[in-house]
Amino acid sequence: MKVAIIGYAQAGKSTFYRAAARGLAKGEVTSVPVPDERFDTIVAQVKPKKQTPATVVLHDDVEAANGAGKAFSQRFIDQAKKADLLLHVVRGFDNPISPYYTEIDPLRDQENIDVELVLADLQIVENRLERLQKSPTVKQSGSPDYLEKQFFDRVKPLLEEGTPMRAIEMNDDEQTVGRNYQFLSLKPMVVAFNVSESDAANPSAAIKTRIAELAKKETPAFCVSAPIEEEIAQLDSADQPEFLESLGLKEPASNVVIRAVYDALGLITFFTAGENDTHAWPLRKGSNALKAAATIHNEIAKGFIRAEIVHYSDYLAAGSLDAAYSAGKMSLEGKEYVIQDGDLLHIRNKS
Repeated sequence: MKVAIIGYAQAGKSTFYRAAARGLAKGEVTSVPVPDERFDTIVAQVKPKKQTPATVVLHDDVEAANGAGKAFSQRFIDQAKKADLLLHVVRGFDNPISPYYTEIDPLRDQENIDVELVLADLQIVENRLERLQKSPTVKQSGSPDYLEKQFFDRVKPLLEEGTPMRAIEMNDDEQTVGRNYQFLSLKPMVVAFNVSESDAANPSAAIKTRIAELAKKETPAFCVSAPIEEEIAQLDSADQPEFLESLGLKEPASNVVIRAVYDALGLITFFTAGENDTHAWPLRKGSNALKAAATIHNEIAKGFIRAEIVHYSDYLAAGSLDAAYSAGKMSLEGKEYVIQDGDLLHIRNKS
């Protein structure tokens, strides 16, 4: 899953990228572990030789967006279209060398990017509607062109009002059309307001209000202080709690953002707890046991017999996987069992 970090120049995108990568950043693309206390608990109990967390892939290679009032460059659009999710880092700290604005205004900057994403999609819709007018099948009920026109006629006024496509209810067919056109405002988005250290734990009322407004548009938003996050990432794990407490934080804000990114991508996590390798596996919400088996290895899926399932809450209560089995908390499930977030799996298969 490709997560593209976007925003204006000097917004702190690269600083946030390095902080979220926890010192693992190599170049402009890095696989970042998804913080998960459940995985940490399982690892501490199993003590495996190898541990493999779930990850998302952050890309810090997208061109900076143009200044206010300017349309996105074609390069920006092309790069953003390749992403599965857009992570918008917004400048909320004093930066006198910013090339676009002399005053700090995170609400303006966030809104301007959102508007430009919607306008880029509106341009595609208008162009396509114009071409559909010439289609010989556009009036044939049920034809692909007819269905496409019905959909575009419906979303066009909403886009004109500034509504991002991700906030518009769509059926499966409409979602497919949207993905085919790679609409930017249909992509999941997470917003990180990059604020000063003093505002990280207690943001302004205006930003709190905007965060609430974005949530109604299916856009999770948070406050971070990227320089502080980068400093936290460089500390030993034993030194982090005291430093976080001094800042009024329970955990690094970048952890919260990465988990929100993972969730916005429509992913859950299941676990395999082995002594050689304890693994956290990302999986699409709603996927079945056969899909989970294929995620581990195609050969395991081909020989699938049954899935041994222990829910994480039962594992936690029992204290170990063996204890959960002994307490009768393991269930045998078939291929169509829908995996629940946090399930511990062992796949019985023909080897």
